Amino acid sequence: MKAVIMAGGQGSRLRPLTCNKPKPMVPVLNKPVMEYAIELLRKHGITEIAVTLQYLPDKIKEYFGDGSRYGVQLHYFEETIPLGTAGSVRNAAEFLDETFLVISGDGITDYDLTKAVAYHKEKKGIVTLVLAKVANPLEYGVVMCDDSGKIIRFLEKPSWGEVFSDTVNTGIYVIEPEIFNYFDKDIFFDFSKDLFPLLMEKGRELYGYIATGYWSDIGSLEQYRQTHFDLLDGLVNVPLKVRMVEDGLWIGENTEIHPGVKFTGRPVYIGDNCYIDQDVELGEYTIIGNNNTIRNKASIKRSILWDYNYIDQNVELRGAVVCHHNRVQSNTSVFEGAVIGDDCFLGNRVMIKPQVKLWPEKIVEDNSVVNTSLIWSDVYRRNLFAYNGISGIVNVEVTPDMAVKLALAYGASIPVNTRVVVGSDYHSASQVMKKAIKAGLLAAGITVHDIGICRTPVSRFAVKQLAAKGGLHIRMLPPVANHKILIEILDENGINIGKDVERKIENAFYQEDFRRAIPRQLGEIRYMTGLCDGYIDTMLQSVAVEQIRARRYKVLLAYDSKNTNCSLPEVLEKLGCRLTTVHFEDYSPESLSSLVLQNSMDLAIYLNSNADLAVFISDDGQVITDENLLCLWTYIVFKSGQSRMLGVPITAPSIIERIAEQYNGEIVRTRANPRAMMEVTKDSLFQPYFDGVYMGIKLIEFLAMQNKKLSEVLRAIPQPHLHKQLVQCPWGAKGTVMRRLIEEIKGEQVELIDGIKIYHKNGWALILPDHEEPVFRVLSEANNDKTAEEIAATYAHKIENYRSAI
Repeated sequence: MKAVIMAGGQGSRLRPLTCNKPKPMVPVLNKPVMEYAIELLRKHGITEIAVTLQYLPDKIKEYFGDGSRYGVQLHYFEETIPLGTAGSVRNAAEFLDETFLVISGDGITDYDLTKAVAYHKEKKGIVTLVLAKVANPLEYGVVMCDDSGKIIRFLEKPSWGEVFSDTVNTGIYVIEPEIFNYFDKDIFFDFSKDLFPLLMEKGRELYGYIATGYWSDIGSLEQYRQTHFDLLDGLVNVPLKVRMVEDGLWIGENTEIHPGVKFTGRPVYIGDNCYIDQDVELGEYTIIGNNNTIRNKASIKRSILWDYNYIDQNVELRGAVVCHHNRVQSNTSVFEGAVIGDDCFLGNRVMIKPQVKLWPEKIVEDNSVVNTSLIWSDVYRRNLFAYNGISGIVNVEVTPDMAVKLALAYGASIPVNTRVVVGSDYHSASQVMKKAIKAGLLAAGITVHDIGICRTPVSRFAVKQLAAKGGLHIRMLPPVANHKILIEILDENGINIGKDVERKIENAFYQEDFRRAIPRQLGEIRYMTGLCDGYIDTMLQSVAVEQIRARRYKVLLAYDSKNTNCSLPEVLEKLGCRLTTVHFEDYSPESLSSLVLQNSMDLAIYLNSNADLAVFISDDGQVITDENLLCLWTYIVFKSGQSRMLGVPITAPSIIERIAEQYNGEIVRTRANPRAMMEVTKDSLFQPYFDGVYMGIKLIEFLAMQNKKLSEVLRAIPQPHLHKQLVQCPWGAKGTVMRRLIEEIKGEQVELIDGIKIYHKNGWALILPDHEEPVFRVLSEANNDKTAEEIAATYAHKIENYRSAI
């Protein structure tokens, strides 16, 4: 007799177990599910077997080959298009020239197939369905038979109101080849939905054989786990791959178990070539595959490990499934129903909450608490906050439900019934996240001042003008095609919140420690109009309007013309400037240079989409770099007497101190982040480094008051000689590299404001570990470009050597 194993299933309900393998290849007690089907067929004398394939067919072919090592002959039939259950078997019709048996390759059973075949021959029907009695028939095809065993009714996956029997279809059939006369080849055709109703309609007799024994279709992750437990409990009459050494304990070949291992429950199943370290605790229903290492004091209960995993010390696994080639670092916990896909890395002190699934090749950083499944993003970071806020891909890393949680966490960090400003840009994704954030704030008892569509600088201004407790601004990051969004949280001064508040929000977010207001304390929304106009009016009050108007400056402006709230075009026109505008995406700052020269412009301003950052081009076509802009702004502030103190980042050139000294100004060196720089001037309504509109009009005012061209001003300022370099370095090696550098530079003049700044006779070098990427930023300054490049190269080489030695 011949048989067909249907092995084309994707097993989508078992993901992430089936991300890298078809469902028939998912291991149960160290061997693929399909292997149990082959063994059962061979046990009942069926050795000529067709295998239907569709999803990842080569995985099955490579493992089972021609079947000779299992004592059978396998013949593969691959679907190029989905054909359904009956259609896939029809694909093997030429092979199936006699009564044959169909069985699923992704379930486990110990049914007596010989009895089922004998029943079929006795009844002389065209098809016999092997049936099982189950407590909950909702996920199966329910079948009703008359007293003779003939099927009179069946229904696929009924509701409780439709259930008429507890007898269900197992997907095991004994079939006569004449069924192939009833439908064509290469069309989608299903046994239960198409063929069986058609045969009954044609008056052909189908019979049901109620089998006794064990059957599991492994249709869910819960069933997958339970099937393991059932096998270890002896409920299934199938051979196991590993030898039982004592009651309830199976141990494979070449496995080393330390005498100090504590078996706190049985059954326990351990595969080949494993190492179980001292003081490891193995509880009931622990299943460990081949080539696993379990380090000291790890504790595993009711969990399934596949092959080649490294479980570090003090790891706790409770009801989890851990697939192939995973590394779980020390003091990490993985809880009930969680699944870790292939090739994941879980850092130290990580917590994977119940029912969370990690798709293959994910990285979870140290101290992370993961309470939602990680499917698309490669890395789950403990730090919710990045360089200047929370950023990520829309609807992948930053979702509306995540935004609600963020707002609840932020709301819990401030008193109930306080006021918070919320603004956003014009993009639809920002609007969606804004609505979610407002909902979370209201639920936390916070009153929301919705200031509409605006730029981040306007949100900063609004927080101070409205005397709010803080604010949130949501905007898309350029380029918009990357679908990345940024959420910035502001304090009562309108500047980005500090690290202490970030940690407080992070802890509440990950622990879901939210304040949910009672109904009478729920917040309300107040729509605040006119803030953009107020921002412009206040800004104009701070500049010498008449002096600027008298100059009639010719200004070329590149900005986001879709952003009707940019403000700068309106401000420049009120200042009497002769304005030419272009859309910023059509030009680069360099391409504006030629337009400035061709049209005899006094200057050009290139704004990003948020108009918080600006690039300036002088009347002689010079594009002002970031470093030169810092020097220029320092010169403007101190020469014009706008302020006697200025905050600049640790990365800024040393020339700035010389400029400040010339005009009796004071420079405060800060960390290289927005919060640190803005904190120095937190009492100001405007933050020029982070407001391209304000910086633009103050620059124009300075030119008017000094009666100079921008090119003349630039020539009066010394030019810095800086060099920048990136050095790749894995996250886990950054701390070691920093320690080695500190050890090597003892006795030298060093500054540790942000990273390591080392002073030399001819300049300095700054080694700065990047907050968001696995790289170091190396910056250097000297009295010429060549020396600056040599200094940077020296430290880049040191980092590479330290990294290679780890």
